[in-house]
Amino acid sequence: MARQYSPRTFLRKTPNTLLKQYFASQGILGDVDFNKLGETEVQPIMAAMEALPMRQGMLIEEEFRQVHEMSCESGTRVLLEEAEFHGLGLADALGAMASHYERALWVFLNHRSVFDVAGDLAEMDGVGSWRRREVNKGLSPAVDKEDLDNLASGLIEFYKTQGRGYHCRIDNYLRRNPERHCYFAYPEDYATNDMELNENAEFVRRPRKPAFEVIFVYRAESGMLETNARGNKREVDKLLGIFCRTILGLEGLPDKVGARYELSPLANKNIDLRTDPQDGIERVFIKMLRLDVPGTGNRRITFEASNPNDGKAVYKLIDSALAKQNLSPDDGIIAKARFQLKFAGRDGKKGKSLTFEISVPDRCTLKDDPLDQIAREYIEKWGFVVG
Repeated sequence: MARQYSPRTFLRKTPNTLLKQYFASQGILGDVDFNKLGETEVQPIMAAMEALPMRQGMLIEEEFRQVHEMSCESGTRVLLEEAEFHGLGLADALGAMASHYERALWVFLNHRSVFDVAGDLAEMDGVGSWRRREVNKGLSPAVDKEDLDNLASGLIEFYKTQGRGYHCRIDNYLRRNPERHCYFAYPEDYATNDMELNENAEFVRRPRKPAFEVIFVYRAESGMLETNARGNKREVDKLLGIFCRTILGLEGLPDKVGARYELSPLANKNIDLRTDPQDGIERVFIKMLRLDVPGTGNRRITFEASNPNDGKAVYKLIDSALAKQNLSPDDGIIAKARFQLKFAGRDGKKGKSLTFEISVPDRCTLKDDPLDQIAREYIEKWGFVVG
């Protein structure tokens, strides 16, 4: 999510009763009378926090940042999703609260395990640039500790060749609507050190070994395996192969290319990108098309339109530009497209828009939140997924 954090704003937007509960759980700030403070009277709290030992203050700020990241509509949604998965009926309780800050901190204090998992799910929802490969449908992914350890060992062996990844942690979750099996891997990254100021305002170097994240998502109904990982195609395919062997029970990543993105239907300027009224999509706008022209120089021509009210704007640009170069759309391959979906407003709220890109053969910037899930369905209906 990467939302901007400000400690004063956080304290102003969070109820004093919950702040009192939080600090009491830490055994600190007992001298602050939260009952007498106004809800936006944050200076006494700030002064007390600034008087804490530096390390303790840093830990508190880190936890407040975590709560802040979940203090929004999408954060509340995944908190409810994870609570429902564990049979906790929190919808009424959270719905009665006055703000997302109150909801997030309340769950943090009262259902910490739910909060921690929801944080991972929220991060997954915010990730773009997924790579996908079709494997087999209807598989039962392994979830036992031994299987997760095998996945971790496979990733350790892979990343050791890069001089990192000597330790790895795996978390797995099942998400519903639609059902997808999610595996979060945290291999150890290269060692580094940070310059910090100590209590005496002196610079000190603090060594650390951060972890980076690799996410695998298997969708049993479609047989699609998706990953978000750094690396080129060859490296990502090796990671997918490790997952297939250790979790899906396959010999490795299937040789077949399987489902892939195909944008050739967009060569037809009269393409029908219709949507179902129940999804509340007011407009589908093709913002950009990239045409790859084979031959000398392997030219790439990108066309970007700015008027969302003209559904043919990008095609007008293409016709004009190609005519000047004595080319036709048939002379090239549409290799990348950017779309914008405009959703109707609901319950008095302004409608949202969703912009995403598809690149052949296997790249897409769609994330995993509800609007992106709707878009995923349409790119298949529109014929952009083949195989």
